[in-house]
Amino acid sequence: MGSIAGDLRFRYEGSMMHLTPFPVLLGIPLEIEYVSDMESKAKYILLCGNQSGFIELAKDKVDDTFSCILVHTEEPATYWAVDFVKKMKEDLGLPVLAVGDSSPLAVKSFSHFVAGGCDIKWLGLRPSDLESTGLSEGCMLAMRKADLELAQQLLEEDIVKKKPEWVKELKIMVNNQRKVEIEALSSIAWYFFPRDYLPRKMTQQDWI
Repeated sequence: MGSIAGDLRFRYEGSMMHLTPFPVLLGIPLEIEYVSDMESKAKYILLCGNQSGFIELAKDKVDDTFSCILVHTEEPATYWAVDFVKKMKEDLGLPVLAVGDSSPLAVKSFSHFVAGGCDIKWLGLRPSDLESTGLSEGCMLAMRKADLELAQQLLEEDIVKKKPEWVKELKIMVNNQRKVEIEALSSIAWYFFPRDYLPRKMTQQDWI
């Protein structure tokens, strides 16, 4: 269903909801019409489509480090997750950054947000990043036929076509026929994703 962590308060069905420190996480509300009075001092909304990656970020308190609201969504994202993130973006006036596996399914999930009227920026993992991370070939997975077909479908979708930098990344993915899960970054160091990769990308504002 999805979870949220970070500095966020909102009213749901008349009750005020407050996010609490990890490991207690709040689920994404299913009925957006009952959500109101959102408040936050965050500067970003950070989507993470990979559950293990989301937990790493929450445990490492990345929401404090970069003043962001962390949101875990299933892949592909559900409509209520899209609606909730869109409401956060509109009510709080925050940019939305997305991080997930370097895979066609992750891009498909990101495209659901764009289709739902919630424009997002792709932070990572992007295919063009993988060489610079020092990740070994053995940590990459061969794309299956279904992955390649999905990538080709995405390249034909108008939503993706309107994002030429996303198109370039998808083409790299197709040409290499490799996908990489966030968990693979732990082969470099267990803390690499929350303490090296993500902070570097955020500091450099390296998103597309």
